[in-house]
Amino acid sequence: MSENSGKNGVQLLDRAVMLLDLVADAGSEGATLKALCDLSGLNKVTCHRILNSLVEHQLLQKVQSDKCYRLGTKLLVFGAKAARGPGLRRQFQPALERLRQQTGETAMLMARDRDDSVCIDRYDSEYQMQTLTGSVGGAVPLGLGPGSLAILAFLEEEQQQAILARNRARLDSWPQLTAQALQHKLEQTQQQGFAIDPGELIPGIAGIAVPIMVSGAGVVGSLGLTFLSPRLNPEVQQRYVALLKEEVAAIAPLISPLDTRLRASL
Repeated sequence: MSENSGKNGVQLLDRAVMLLDLVADAGSEGATLKALCDLSGLNKVTCHRILNSLVEHQLLQKVQSDKCYRLGTKLLVFGAKAARGPGLRRQFQPALERLRQQTGETAMLMARDRDDSVCIDRYDSEYQMQTLTGSVGGAVPLGLGPGSLAILAFLEEEQQQAILARNRARLDSWPQLTAQALQHKLEQTQQQGFAIDPGELIPGIAGIAVPIMVSGAGVVGSLGLTFLSPRLNPEVQQRYVALLKEEVAAIAPLISPLDTRLRASL
C-alpha cells in the first residue's frame, strides 16, 4: 500500500466516523442527506457514497418514508459486545438487579464518554418507563438529567465549565436548563452527594443518581433509579439515595482504574 493510499484510507474513515456522530446527534428524528452535507462540509457525491457504504454495513439505516438516516442495528451489536467483560457493567450487574427488586423501579448505570453520559446497562421495572437516554447505548450531553449531573458535578470545576461550554448548544434544546439553573443544580448535587430530577425534564418521570468514584480515576459513572414522579416524597428520596450509596460504597473499591478507562473515554 502506498503512502497516499494509506492517507486516503484514514481520511475516508475519519469522514465515516464524523457522519456517524452527526447521525447519532440527530437522535430518533434522523438526518437528511442535505443536513449531513451542510454539517460535515462534504460535497453531495462524497457524502452520499460514504452514507451508502455505512447503510450497506448496517451501521446506518435509511428510512425511505422520510429520506432520513438513522443509526443502524449493527451498532447495537457492537455496543453489547463492548459492554461485556471487565469494567463497570460487569461489576454493577448484581447491584442493578438488587435495586430493581428492592424498589420496583428502573435501575440505570451510566458511564462518562467524553462530553456525554452513556447508559451502559439498565434493569427495567414492570411498567414502561421513558428515559432521557432511551435504552442501553443511548447518550445525553453531560448536564442533562440526574445520571449525567451526578458525573459532571464531581469533575474538576475547570473541566466542568469546559464541558458545559461545548455542550451549551445541545443543552439549549431544554429551555429549563439555563446556564444559571444548571449551575445551581451542579452546586446542589455537590452539596447533597446525589442528583435528583423531580420530573422537570420528562413530565411524570423522576430520577435520582449518585456518582461512582474510583480511586485513581475520579468519577467514572453514576448509579441511579428512574420512577414515576408521584412516588417521590422525602421518605422515598432518603431510602433510594441510601440504597444507591450503599451499592456504590461496596462495589467502587473493587473496580480497577484500568477497567474503567477501557469502558469509557475518561
